[in-house]
Amino acid sequence: MGLTKEEIKTLLNKLQNDPNNRFDLDYFNKKNPNPYEWKTVLEGTKGSIYENGYYMLKITFPQNYPDSCPSVTFLNKIFHPHVSDSGSACIHPVSNDIIDVLNCVENMFIDYDADIDHAYRHIPTQTYKKDVNEFIQTAQKWVRDYAKIEDLDKFYD
Repeated sequence: MGLTKEEIKTLLNKLQNDPNNRFDLDYFNKKNPNPYEWKTVLEGTKGSIYENGYYMLKITFPQNYPDSCPSVTFLNKIFHPHVSDSGSACIHPVSNDIIDVLNCVENMFIDYDADIDHAYRHIPTQTYKKDVNEFIQTAQKWVRDYAKIEDLDKFYD
């Protein structure tokens, strides 16, 4: 049995007020809040090929959370082997805790080649295997084209 709507609301409120929480979390749609759908923005990790990118994420909690992992969807485009064309991230966090999930997503910016033979997305994977430099150049072009901070406005309600 998962957390109730009230328990999920309490979790969000606790995280929003936690000074140690470095993730800016909120309801996905503030006008019509669904406690099982959150959003956050992750900045591409400094020193990674995704540096200077800003990524809006939609986090969807399953009804049986925390027994099952929340799903994470990138709303803006990212050229990454572990993100589908629709934006679904293929993650394997150490636990289903939302902070572990977000840490896992952040690690994707650095470990884009992790488990590359079982990657989620065909074109970035094939590009990586064929020519790492081309993969890096394409990923960085997508950062410039699709992950600008000013582009995040279209994801806010």
